[in-house]
Amino acid sequence: MLQQINSIFIFDFDKNQRKEFVFEHTKFIGIYTELDSLYSSIQEQIELDDELFRMFSFFDQSEYSTQDLSKQISDLFWFQLVNNIILQYSHNQLAKNEMIDLCRQYYQDNLNNLKVVDEFEHEYHSNKFSQWFLKRSFPYKMIKKALQIKDLDQLNTLRYFMNDLIQCFSSQPYNTVQYENENLIIYRGTKLSKEQLDEFRKNQGKLLLNNGFLTATRSHSNALNFAKKLAKQINVVAAILEIECKSKDFDQNIIFTDRDKSKDLSNQDDVLFNLNVMFHLDKIEFHENIWIIKLSTSNEGEIILEKYIEDTRQQTENLSIELIFGRLVLDMGQWNQSQKCFKRLLIDSNDKNQAWIEYSLGEIHHLNGEWIVARKYYNCAYDRMMNPKQMYIKESAQVLSNIGELLYGEGKFEEAMNFHERALQIRKEYYSSDHPHIANSLRNIGDIFYKQDKYDEAFIYFQEALTILEKYYNNFHVDIAKCLSSIGHYFREQRNYDKSLESHRRSSAIYEKYYPYDHVCIVLTLNNIADILCGQDKNDEALHTHRRALTMHKQFFQFDHIDISKYLGTLALAMEEKYYPSFQAKIAQTFMYIGEVLRCQEKYEEALDHYKQALMMQKNYYPLGHVNIAFTLQNTGIILSQQGKYDEALEFYHQASIILEKHGPYNRSDIAFNLIRIGHILNNQEKFDEALNVLRRALEIRETHCSSNHLQIAHNLNDIEIRETFDPSDYEGIVVMLSKISHVLKQEKRYDDALSFLYRALNIRETHLPSTYAQIARNINSIGLIHYEQENYNEAREYYERALEITETFNASAYDDIAVLLSNISLTYKRQEDYVESLDFRNRSLEIRETHLLSNHLQIADDLHELGHILLAQIEYNKALSPYKRGLEMRETFDPSEYENIACLLTSISDVLKHQQKLDEALDFQNQPLKILETHCPTSHIYITPNLNNIGNILRQQGKYDEARDNYQKVLAICEEFYSSDYKNILVCLGNNADVFEDQEKYDQALLYRQ
Repeated sequence: MLQQINSIFIFDFDKNQRKEFVFEHTKFIGIYTELDSLYSSIQEQIELDDELFRMFSFFDQSEYSTQDLSKQISDLFWFQLVNNIILQYSHNQLAKNEMIDLCRQYYQDNLNNLKVVDEFEHEYHSNKFSQWFLKRSFPYKMIKKALQIKDLDQLNTLRYFMNDLIQCFSSQPYNTVQYENENLIIYRGTKLSKEQLDEFRKNQGKLLLNNGFLTATRSHSNALNFAKKLAKQINVVAAILEIECKSKDFDQNIIFTDRDKSKDLSNQDDVLFNLNVMFHLDKIEFHENIWIIKLSTSNEGEIILEKYIEDTRQQTENLSIELIFGRLVLDMGQWNQSQKCFKRLLIDSNDKNQAWIEYSLGEIHHLNGEWIVARKYYNCAYDRMMNPKQMYIKESAQVLSNIGELLYGEGKFEEAMNFHERALQIRKEYYSSDHPHIANSLRNIGDIFYKQDKYDEAFIYFQEALTILEKYYNNFHVDIAKCLSSIGHYFREQRNYDKSLESHRRSSAIYEKYYPYDHVCIVLTLNNIADILCGQDKNDEALHTHRRALTMHKQFFQFDHIDISKYLGTLALAMEEKYYPSFQAKIAQTFMYIGEVLRCQEKYEEALDHYKQALMMQKNYYPLGHVNIAFTLQNTGIILSQQGKYDEALEFYHQASIILEKHGPYNRSDIAFNLIRIGHILNNQEKFDEALNVLRRALEIRETHCSSNHLQIAHNLNDIEIRETFDPSDYEGIVVMLSKISHVLKQEKRYDDALSFLYRALNIRETHLPSTYAQIARNINSIGLIHYEQENYNEAREYYERALEITETFNASAYDDIAVLLSNISLTYKRQEDYVESLDFRNRSLEIRETHLLSNHLQIADDLHELGHILLAQIEYNKALSPYKRGLEMRETFDPSEYENIACLLTSISDVLKHQQKLDEALDFQNQPLKILETHCPTSHIYITPNLNNIGNILRQQGKYDEARDNYQKVLAICEEFYSSDYKNILVCLGNNADVFEDQEKYDQALLYRQ
């Protein structure tokens, strides 16, 4: 019950029970009869607890000296480099204003702190940084928090003060004290949890970094007095950091303030250490109930940092420190922060730096699964590197390689092979034959051969790559781990489980050494191990892996008894969902693994549920299609067939066939396997003619591409009566059918497949039905609509304009078709933020409807709604209100039962009023659609949740935090109940709740939601 209680204070109102009252508890601090003494005690305890949660990081310097550090991620590098990054930020009045605005927003409900912020705004000067930082006022608290969580956005906003703070270490306005001795002993009284003390004792002889600015004192007695304050709690220990400082540190890394003149005998603020100071943990002693932790300042951190920079530049020459830092943040998995770093750098950079910045932004979008945007950045980087004025051919290979990996992820193996071969050719020209870049190209090519079922060729490339990497990196690097994973997949395909398991375990060992315990690469390796254990049924070894994983991630354990390999897969899934929500394809693969285990256990319904979740994620992640979707469809079909649900199974197999033919043309055995399954079902349904045709196709594929495996198919053919039928259709019927198939594919977001059917339909119409102008124009418009869904807005507009020209030329009275096409063109310009052109086409569409189609009230209302959106985007708030209100009037008059559309218009009006800061009116208009929807459409959660969220945002702007949180809580409850797999929206809901708690300075509750 008291687990979340930190300290217990008792206030005696009667003031005469104190001596008689007895209360014993480890968290009990004291009994108080005066409010002042209670307040002082609470303040003191807060400071002591703040000391307890001081964060330290330990580093084994011997490991850093022997390894290649180019892909190593470490707090050591982050804290050593961040000073340089902050000094690059602007330091001017604008920076100061941003900081002041942030602080006022942060403390908007705390009058005392707001007074301090006002005082800072008017009185602060650079030479007063010491008194502001060391008196624990708001800059100290915000900087400490930002450094502990490595929040670069917050540090950027605080850059005005941070810049002064860091600059003072080099300008040294405070270091007026002269020392005769070469070294000086400085002290820091502290309190440590028993776990922290164990960490110190375990890491003697290693390097230590304080994750922030460390304050200390030259007075041993002050440090001792502070440490002795800790006696009230028995679950912590008192300690003194005894730091030996070298004289050379006085000029760059230490500031001596005048705080030693304070009358507070436990003051420890007269010495301030720079953010990047490293300490050597010499030894730990215990004297008179105080732990003495002896440290000495060390330059080993600088040496390790220099090696990291050198190793990184061995991979990519002449990278600036800013680029190296951005790459470090990217490698640490902080993709959003890294993206902001690179976007800031993009503003002021030379061509070569800009190329690497664009390349890095492409990589971030690539990792997030935003492939179209990633490709655009990669193309920009490549074009910049290939500029004839100053070409960087050697560096361009890295961009080509990443484009190849992107295409590989899309299942476009032939294109991917082309890019990887181009990259390899360049690398062979510019690098020695044993360079790791060449090895990585070889591994990438091997991966493509593996996907094309050319396993022997793949293995040759993997082996050659591994030989190069192990020699270059001395057997230890993340590139080696990637190669071992590829080799593990090869052995898994060969059913050599022992070697596969060995490769994946070696890979896992490297990842765990390089990366934090929750990194995505570790998650994926757990998946691979789980898959192998499921095939081997080696429960003892599986149990060992299970226990190791459980130790790493106890917070994910929520199962009582289950097959070990299934647990490992489920554990990996929990890690992926929590830390890497954008890796939907990898999470889907985990659902697949779990489904396989459940299918083997004949738990068909549970297995189907996992396959369905996998399929949903795969379709989101691979909007253009991918062979992995086909495998999920096949597995679903297998279960449905085993359940005797043949029609449903056939549907899944047919979908798989379409994808395999398009995205896996080299995997002929997979195509044949799928056809055989279809043939078996048709045979069971006694549809012998159809079964015969399908199995003949499978036999032809097997004979051509894998002739040694055709006997089983031939056996099936002997069981089927051979009959042939032929049923031709007319052109119009074919076109209609193609269009219907395209429509279904579009609904499933299989846009490339949908386009292929529309192109076939268009070709038939233009060739055999050229006079059907209206249908041709509509067919062309449909092609444009799919390009629009793919965000190919220029291509979409070209088709719309082509359709418009045909309609205006051959069918000028088709006003509705013309208005639709004008509307579609307007939407493409709006998406591209060309609001002038968008407005022109929208007005033309509206004019046609109001002139020739006046009875089409609802279409006019839609035009007015879109017109309002464009004007709102142009910040024409008053003008935007008029079409919104006209559209609302039409909807309420001519279609009063279309509640969702009416709600949308009311929300749009509210949005304008909110932009005009008319918050009371905005709230009124936002409450109206909520009442309508809750009354008439209580299950329309997709409309209700945005309304609740908007109301919460307005209430938060008004400072009505409890009411705002009530609305956010309702949104969260709906999302968790009805959209549990929509991780992005749930994260937004949790973030909104956390924001409100932070607005109210309820940081513990906010932290729960952040976690």
